[in-house]
Amino acid sequence: MNILFKFRYVLFLALLFPLQSCAKTYSAEPIEAWVVDAETGQPLEGVIVTANWQLEIGTPGGNVPAGQMMVMETVTDKNGRLYFPGWGPKPIPGRPKLKSTENPMLTYLLTSEPHLVYRDPQLLLFKSGYKSVGLVNKLISDYNKGSLRRSDWNGKTIKMERFKGTLDEYYSKDLMFLNGDLGFAYDGKDCEWQRVPHMVAALLKQEHRLRENNIAHGLATIDGLPTQQKCGSAQEFLKDYLK
Repeated sequence: MNILFKFRYVLFLALLFPLQSCAKTYSAEPIEAWVVDAETGQPLEGVIVTANWQLEIGTPGGNVPAGQMMVMETVTDKNGRLYFPGWGPKPIPGRPKLKSTENPMLTYLLTSEPHLVYRDPQLLLFKSGYKSVGLVNKLISDYNKGSLRRSDWNGKTIKMERFKGTLDEYYSKDLMFLNGDLGFAYDGKDCEWQRVPHMVAALLKQEHRLRENNIAHGLATIDGLPTQQKCGSAQEFLKDYLK
């Protein structure tokens, strides 16, 4: 591929997939919502809720995670209320350093500025015995590209359904997917799992149940939590949450 063709190709990609944010900082508005039992409509207390504002690089669809702008956790009260305070302005981390490549498309995709797309935030809700819930903002052509972020779920009522099935089915139809969605905490390099201790501990308890019942699974174990050499012992950090 000659130099002129490469230039035209990268220019075409830039026009097709413009950089997603010129903002130098991000802020987020507070989030308040209510969680209820889908069948009875009664408030659900003790629902663990995480919120992560995930940076991405690449195309308008994102598709390449680039770390977390913010990670938070809360637990619903007796009225089923969840609340996350607003935050920011917070500087956006710079783009990752890359090695040179002969593929101009890959170069373009991986050198766009980190930006928020629709996981701004991603909300994960879990209460043992219920189906977990994952919520994000709608990805539409005119989604929020500004520096101030808002959740589509602010002010809403969120319904959670009881899980009806065996423990084996609970894992294969629900816990497995929640575990995957929590990858932002398990795979992070900045001790992200320490920012969502209630959720991590709840899944560790489910892992213990599955192991006791000889059910094969892929849930994280406490010894398998990452970066413990950097972050400290997970056993020590989570001991009060695992009681």
